[in-house]
Amino acid sequence: MNHLPVGTVTFLFTDVEGSTGVLRRLGPAYGDVLVRHRELIRGAVDAHGGHEVDTQGEGFFVAFERAKDAVAAAVTAQQEHRTEQWPEGGCLAVRMGMHTAEPELGTSGYFGMGVHRAARICSVGHGGQILLSRSTAGLVDEDEVPGLELRDLGEHVLKDLVRRERIYQLVSPGLREQFPPLRSMSELARNAERLPTGTVTFFVTDIVGSRALMRSLGLARYSIMLERYEDTVRSVVAAHDGRVFEFVGDSFIGAFSGARDAVLAAVATMAALGASDWPEGGRPEVQLGLHTGEAERWRSGYVGFGLIRALRVCDAARGGQIVVSPTTESVVAGLDLYGVDLRALPERRLEDFDRPVVLYEAAGRS
Repeated sequence: MNHLPVGTVTFLFTDVEGSTGVLRRLGPAYGDVLVRHRELIRGAVDAHGGHEVDTQGEGFFVAFERAKDAVAAAVTAQQEHRTEQWPEGGCLAVRMGMHTAEPELGTSGYFGMGVHRAARICSVGHGGQILLSRSTAGLVDEDEVPGLELRDLGEHVLKDLVRRERIYQLVSPGLREQFPPLRSMSELARNAERLPTGTVTFFVTDIVGSRALMRSLGLARYSIMLERYEDTVRSVVAAHDGRVFEFVGDSFIGAFSGARDAVLAAVATMAALGASDWPEGGRPEVQLGLHTGEAERWRSGYVGFGLIRALRVCDAARGGQIVVSPTTESVVAGLDLYGVDLRALPERRLEDFDRPVVLYEAAGRS
């Protein structure tokens, strides 16, 4: 460890976003992608005087004597990852985080809160994004590096760290500029606050026969299908003022403050899924259920019978069918549903409902 810089040091942490999904898609070919990823990171680090401290899996921990060298290495690595000719389904998106501190250096490497802060900053970013702490940003701004811009993303609470950190995004020509909100503890809390409360309409989807579909497609093509499915559902729900608060396996759970918005989002989701391009033999049969009930908030989501009943309503649907609970139907009765009809289905018993219920099928008018 004698070769590592001491005194004021800028740490750079990198990690690959969604690496498990890439591994599923590529299988054994992922090994070649990982080798090339490491070559690109190490080449950029070496070219700008960095010192590799550690690497685990796809992630790197690097130290630099100067903040501007760390920034130059990060920009180079991101640019080369963007222009690399990755195999289909194997494009790697790397998130990066930096922090400048005065760490302790022992026989096994660096230690101290500065190391943890740099790692936490990296962890809240997105693939393709470069994040800087306040201390690193101050040094970079002082050097006035041509062609670089620092975008203030505000103060954030980072996991296991007491002091808030003001985080900046590095903007450079040729790099992606727009990203979702950071994954910091404070941002997660703000997102939870945006979830509707009181009486909520729950929106639940599931893929019928997902295991058989996975076997027929194989993991690589199934993962591509699943990503397209996720992107479609999320975008339609957001366009109708809904909030997706959980996505597990092939099932989405969202919440709407307005029942009519939920009904319209459900019909629009089915239409969007039907119009999407899917891998050959990989069109999913999606069942969708809506139920309106009292929302019991818990951490970043909900608990209670309202949510449980929404899951049961979804289970009652066939593939390609939208089923609406009688509670939701009564809330939207008399409202203009803009060409959507609710058709009564035969009375039936559902688990977790007190009595037999009449469900409704939602469909656009032909």
